[in-house]
Amino acid sequence: MIEVVEDEQTGHFRVVSRSGETLGITTTRAAANDLSELMLEAWEEALAAAAARARLKHGAAVIEPR
Repeated sequence: MIEVVEDEQTGHFRVVSRSGETLGITTTRAAANDLSELMLEAWEEALAAAAARARLKHGAAVIEPR
């Protein structure tokens, strides 16, 4: 879903989505790896929060978010 790619021209590291969109740029691979992991964690937390809010509003009508 997210990967780290080195930019050969600048030596920087890009965090990119599956569609190739740049989500962040760092100067080290370690920072890019951490950024990508934290972005994935944030995404999972956001989905869980959205599902919880939908269940509060719609109850059992929300079976399972994907």
